[in-house]
Amino acid sequence: MLQRAGIVDLGSNTTRLVIYQYEPGQWFNLTDEVREVVRLREGMGGSNVLRGSAIERGLNALRMFRRLCDALQVDDVTVVATSAVRDAENGASFLANAEADTGWKLRILSGEEEGYYGALGAINSTGLREGFVVDMGGGSAQVTEVRRGLPGKSVSMPIGTLRLKELFFPDAQILEAQVAALRGFVGEQLAPLDWFRAGAEDELVIIGGTIRSLAQIDQAGCAYPLDTVHAYRLAAESVHAIGDRLWRLPDEERHTVSGLRADRADIIHAGALAYSAIFEHSGFNSAIISRYGLREGVFCEHFLVDRPQPIIEDLRNFSVFSLARTFAGDERHSQHVAYLALRLFDDLRPIHRLDDNYRKLLWAAGILHDIGTAIGYDYHHHHSSYIVLNHTLPGYTPRELAFISLLCRYHRNKGKPKAGGLASLLLKADKWALRVLVGILRLCEYLERGRRQVIRDLRCHLDGEKEWVQIEVLAEGDAKMELWDAGRNADVLEKALEVQVELVSGVWR
Repeated sequence: MLQRAGIVDLGSNTTRLVIYQYEPGQWFNLTDEVREVVRLREGMGGSNVLRGSAIERGLNALRMFRRLCDALQVDDVTVVATSAVRDAENGASFLANAEADTGWKLRILSGEEEGYYGALGAINSTGLREGFVVDMGGGSAQVTEVRRGLPGKSVSMPIGTLRLKELFFPDAQILEAQVAALRGFVGEQLAPLDWFRAGAEDELVIIGGTIRSLAQIDQAGCAYPLDTVHAYRLAAESVHAIGDRLWRLPDEERHTVSGLRADRADIIHAGALAYSAIFEHSGFNSAIISRYGLREGVFCEHFLVDRPQPIIEDLRNFSVFSLARTFAGDERHSQHVAYLALRLFDDLRPIHRLDDNYRKLLWAAGILHDIGTAIGYDYHHHHSSYIVLNHTLPGYTPRELAFISLLCRYHRNKGKPKAGGLASLLLKADKWALRVLVGILRLCEYLERGRRQVIRDLRCHLDGEKEWVQIEVLAEGDAKMELWDAGRNADVLEKALEVQVELVSGVWR
């Protein structure tokens, strides 16, 4: 049964409401999101007292969020508060006022709980199996170990972006001694974490607004073709360089840095320097950025309520079907196209010699190739490509996302497939593989032209010397129309493999 849930994350710097529509354990989709910079920690310093102006900003944001949820008739709302409220001496008073104003029950997360939920969000969006998740907010940072795909030990440290900025950079002018002091403080916090070191099989995943901003700055500098930071690999060298650049800029110039949101410009340099120290301590050369974190981790307890652990077991498979079901297409048709495409891929292995990674990408495109029909049949191949790129597929790399998108784009269009603006994401070998897989997917789309699964299976007969491939389609019923239309669309596969393709009718038994 279709359900909806709202998650409110009352952070030290930013407060955000996300609303999900979902079918428990099957699929989910983000349907609304509101963000407000409340700077709840602003002015706390070492006193650990929430200031009146910050309290009012926080309460006002919660009131507006409540009004929105009422308007949208979202009754299942979970509200969590993190470092600022957790640390504040008057945190209980703030909670009482918030609950009185909104009618919502607020839950203060411990540092360990904050790390756990952040790690859940990261695991369920990247497929992390071994390594660490780091989440730096406005007031604190959490380091959580991940082993065998599950969150493990977690430590919270007082090195949030807003906290560090107020402690070490209270004035507009910044001295090198202040930078050194910040680095030293972060290093002291990290020193006891001797277990937080890069192992041979470990990956580092980082979540939160600060690292997303740093990734966007890096992307702006290299003309990155995707409009998302999710799954972006950010090099430690880039973080060191960005941090060194940002703290030296005057405030007014920092606001003009390409890729940086204006409401983070006054605190981003503190966060960048802290992340630079984190990379130095851990020994990681790069990190994978996830746009999902604490809120998504909390949501997963709703979504996967019947499971022993709120972990998505096969993330890539789940992501593909979740996206397909969001757009409610003809699932029997798309699954059969994918099945036929994999059968053809397997039988043609002696010719194309592509590995199983390409096979998996072909399957994903087979499931998703028609989702663009939700927008309109005309140009639905373009729509499908756009949706894949902009919705993202958790568990897939940017290269894989681009490749799947291109397969969807060219499954219906005549001519040689071209990577265009996505070329910088692809490997050299992908160019030829794209032509082969487009040829396979297009042919199988037309073998399922009637959307009735009349062609139950197929098998190939190869003659390498004569450069000839006979595809015997095994039909249960009249498949003349499918054979006719597929025969008109075999040219891309023929040109890619440099063979002649012959389609013949067989009988399904």
